[in-house]
Amino acid sequence: MFNLLIRVQSVMDASILIGGAALPVGMSYAGYAQRGAYPLLVTALLAGVFALAARPFLGEHRALRPLMLVWLGQNVLLCLSALLRLDLYVDVYGLTYLRVYAMIWMGLVAGSLSLTAWQVWRRRTNDWLVLRALILAVTTLYVCAFVNFAGVIAEKNLTGNVRQDRSYICNLGQMASSPVRHASCGPDSVHGDDCGILSCDALVVPQDKGWRDFSFRIWRVNQ
Repeated sequence: MFNLLIRVQSVMDASILIGGAALPVGMSYAGYAQRGAYPLLVTALLAGVFALAARPFLGEHRALRPLMLVWLGQNVLLCLSALLRLDLYVDVYGLTYLRVYAMIWMGLVAGSLSLTAWQVWRRRTNDWLVLRALILAVTTLYVCAFVNFAGVIAEKNLTGNVRQDRSYICNLGQMASSPVRHASCGPDSVHGDDCGILSCDALVVPQDKGWRDFSFRIWRVNQ
């Protein structure tokens, strides 16, 4: 029954996101994305908990394990659907820190569900799954430490066909200085007036005052 319900949802999402089917009357793509992205993510999390709870009973019938694998696979597709919905929303309203974090979280959930499916298929222990999921989370956190999210957000919002919130862009801070200066305020701008607001701290290029103040992100911005 669970697999059937998820299959209906997946077919509907595929028809809209990929097949170009029409949305319900009165609903925009932005509204469709906003309503569905986060609930689908919660559904995928509950699917992982359900899989862990049901694992001790999978040996009672030979059909249970394949059904569980189908269940997990479909929930991975739900995560991808939620990601596509969020991408539609970003295309209209722009990128923010919260939306970036949501995308990363969706990727982590999809990866964890894939690990759960592998655990079920190979009959691994829960300790095996917890360790791999922890490694995935720590690796993601480590990689994110080297990403200048302010710059990514500013570049996306200034180069895409989105509704620009210049106040939000300029409040991203100095780490967004490069895309702001070149795409919005002009390469020769040093004050916030060219951004259309009274002040724009993101226009001030960050500087290292000495080796004690060295930051990898600031070094990347200044390259």
